[in-house]
Formats: sequence, structure tokens, C-alpha cells
Amino acid sequence: MIGIGVKDVFSRLINAYFQSRLGFSKEETILLRNEYFRSYGLIMEGLVSNYQVDPLEFNSMVDDALPFDSLIKPNPELRQLREEIDKGKFRLWLFSNAHITHVKRVVPLLGVEDLFEGAIYCDYSKEPLVCKPQSAMFETAMRVAGPKRCSDCYLIGECQVPLYTSRH
Repeated sequence: MIGIGVKDVFSRLINAYFQSRLGFSKEETILLRNEYFRSYGLIMEGLVSNYQVDPLEFNSMVDDALPFDSLIKPNPELRQLREEIDKGKFRLWLFSNAHITHVKRVVPLLGVEDLFEGAIYCDYSKEPLVCKPQSAMFETAMRVAGPKRCSDCYLIGECQVPLYTSRH
């Protein structure tokens, strides 16, 4: 299961980036992080839009710096849940706001990499940055995964903000 501490370590790394690379105070950092997550669904998108932050640099200093090997363990319950899904009726795809490096690191640690047909992710190397909840991200997912109608898709995520557009 996801180890206790991932969120805390991630939060510290984001705060360090805001403060050391952009010169924000602790208070400004907290306010901007919350505002960007609410407004954009992805903190990095707020940084790219407002401060021209290089997404790949941010990713290398924050997400890629996370010590996932010591924080994430296989999740047998998640694996069992996925294995019980009727593959004749449903196709499973990963749909992430993270960059591909995150997906490639985390999914094997959870022990579920063989249960998905592929991954749809936010490509930090492309401009403009396209992520959830932007309609373009959901259009990409539909094109890649191939369902005929939005009503044929079921999205399960860890938070509601990035999935908001998916209902529209």
C-alpha cells in the first residue's frame, strides 16, 4: 500500500521548490499551492502559467526526488480489486496528472503494472501543458483508450478536483 509519508515528503519538496527556486515565503507558498490546485487541478500548471516554470525541472526536483522505493509497497487489495474486473466488459487504463516518470516508478512498486493496457499521463515535455481537469486531457484519454462514448468511461481517482471536467 502507499506508505505513510508520501504526501508529507511530497509536500515538503513542493514547499522547498516554491521557497528556494521562486523565493516565496512559507505563508505565500501555502496560499499559492491551495489556489493553484483549486484553480488548475495541478499545482505545476499554476506555476507554468504564472511563473513560466519548466515542468521537467519542477518534476525532477519534486516528483522524481521522492524516495518511492522506501515509501510504497505492493498493494494486494488493489491488485485483487483490479483482477476481479471483467476484462471482457472493461479495459483498464492508468490516467494520471503526473509525468510518465512517476507512472513508471509507482505502478511497479504497487505490483499492478500488468493489469493495465497502458497509461495516459500529463506530458510535461509538451507545450501547452495539458492536464486534468482540462477537457483536452479527457479528449486525449478517449482517443488513446478508444471508447466510443464518454458514458462508456468510468474514472476512479484519488481526488475530486481533477475529475470535475470529466462529468461535463
